[in-house]
Amino acid sequence: MKFFRVYIEIINVCGLKCGFCPPKKRELKIMNLELFEKILQELKGKTKEIALHVMGDPLLNKNLKYYLDLAYKFSHKVSLTTSGFYLSLQEQKTLTHSAISQLNISLNSFNENSGRLDLQKYMSQIFSLIAYKLKHNENQFINLRLWNLNKENTARNFNEEIFKILEQKYNIAIDRNLAKKDSFRVAKRVRVHFDELFSWPNLENNLSRNSQCYGLNRQLGILSNGIVVPCCLDYEGKIALGNANFQNLRDILSSAKHIAKGLKNGLPTEELCKKCSYRLRFE
Repeated sequence: MKFFRVYIEIINVCGLKCGFCPPKKRELKIMNLELFEKILQELKGKTKEIALHVMGDPLLNKNLKYYLDLAYKFSHKVSLTTSGFYLSLQEQKTLTHSAISQLNISLNSFNENSGRLDLQKYMSQIFSLIAYKLKHNENQFINLRLWNLNKENTARNFNEEIFKILEQKYNIAIDRNLAKKDSFRVAKRVRVHFDELFSWPNLENNLSRNSQCYGLNRQLGILSNGIVVPCCLDYEGKIALGNANFQNLRDILSSAKHIAKGLKNGLPTEELCKKCSYRLRFE
């Protein structure tokens, strides 16, 4: 097995109510360090990076530094994704840990929960972290995500607010014609990234088209309770391939070869995969 990215959910608690995320039915849980270390050992040399996220916000895990220390011990590069609301809960030294190659901040989370914090204060915490990163870990990437594009352009006003704040802070001019680009540079290894809103897979979706998918081929997901799933979009563990608490990842993946083959060849075998519109992006 060899992956580009493995998603390891170290906590599935978020505390926000974003319209672009589905409601969670699973028990709220933090992955214990023993299981995390077991997974890291089994993945050593078998993935380009690990992402400490499926659902939840990893910054709410008060022991985040210990998870990062373990990742560093086993030479794993880490991608972190956060709403940006909880930056103050972790030391900036932790958020620029040597294990972290990329920190993604979902700015649209503020747009969905704007009553919680003033926008200027929300952005000032991000700017403070960026300044610290530029001084202490230049190699780390920080991506400010605006994954809120759609045909109706419903996030136009919010994105414009963000643009003006960034222009004032960094003395830059931002091209408002974003149709031809998916990101732009703010500072050294700090970029604003754009993408379209997407629908989470749902068994009620009406899809009939076959298409290739990266699940079980380039990526894998492991939920906080240890359940292994084909990809990061199976947030409820509908396609439970096994449990890392009790099984070796190699054995779990060996028993799922037929699923991996179907996804690679554009012939998904699982109902949830058949109902997933995200895979159509890979056509």
